[in-house]
Order: sequence, then structure tokens, then C-alpha cells
Amino acid sequence: MKKIKPPEKKAGVWLDQENAFIIHITGDAEPMVERLKSGVESRIRYAGEGKVSARFGQSYLDDQEKKQHRQKNQREKFFKQIISLIHDDDFLYLFGPGMAKESLNNAIEKEHGIKAKVVSIETTDKLTRKQAVLKVRDYFNDEAFRLFKKNLKKQKKAMS
Repeated sequence: MKKIKPPEKKAGVWLDQENAFIIHITGDAEPMVERLKSGVESRIRYAGEGKVSARFGQSYLDDQEKKQHRQKNQREKFFKQIISLIHDDDFLYLFGPGMAKESLNNAIEKEHGIKAKVVSIETTDKLTRKQAVLKVRDYFNDEAFRLFKKNLKKQKKAMS
């Protein structure tokens, strides 16, 4: 009796500091797209705002460190939300502007029991939802991905 192999689950994640598009592709089915807002507070400047600080003797204190700590916690929460949505996928393609994709990759590496393997991390411009879907579809249909899978099979055979 022939084994029935379940379809591959692939996901592409486009993200920046504010949003993430998670594009799931299962087998040959149409891509499903989920959008997440990060909730990470960015620099908000109000008209007429002065520098917020207090002077104690010769030193000045401001709330910059507290704000950075709060943003770090918000980013970690955002990455955990993304990881919960891609947890069962087989292959991941991370892309987007800035450094958020590398930070997400680090969070994925620290996560135990995650099935997904990060195939590639690529820097891209800001993309619309449709452009992100096309980029993911093109990547998983490209020769580079097929070579990655072929090498992965070779590694598994060598280990067993």
C-alpha cells in the first residue's frame, strides 16, 4: 500500500515594524493571507513638544530607556503572535524592509518545537498585499526553493 503524503505547508511572512502579512500556501491551493498589526509604538511627535527630561545635579534623566524596554516587549509579543500562526508550516520565507525579519528569525530559532524551517530571508521594499502574495508564490515555485528541498533530503539521508 502506498503512503499518502500530506501536502506541504509553506508560508511567506512580509513584515516591518508596523504590520505583517502571513501568506499560507498548502499544496496547490490558493494562498490564504492574514494581516497582523504590531502594536509597537513608534516615535510620536506632537507640535510644540519639548525634550522630556529632568535635571538632577549635573545629570539629565529622560524616559528613553523605559520606552525602548516597552517597545522591545511589544515586538516580542508581535513575534509570538506570528510564530503561533506559522507554527505548523513546513517551510518559511521571510522578507520585508528593515531588520524586523532578522529579529523574527532569531525568535523562531529560540522557539522550541516549531516545525517550520526558514528557507530564505530577503530584503524587499514596502509591498502591498497582492505584491506580497505574488512574491511568495514566485519564491516557492522558483528553482532556488527546489534546490533547498533537494539538499535537505540529501542531508536527511546522510544522517540516517
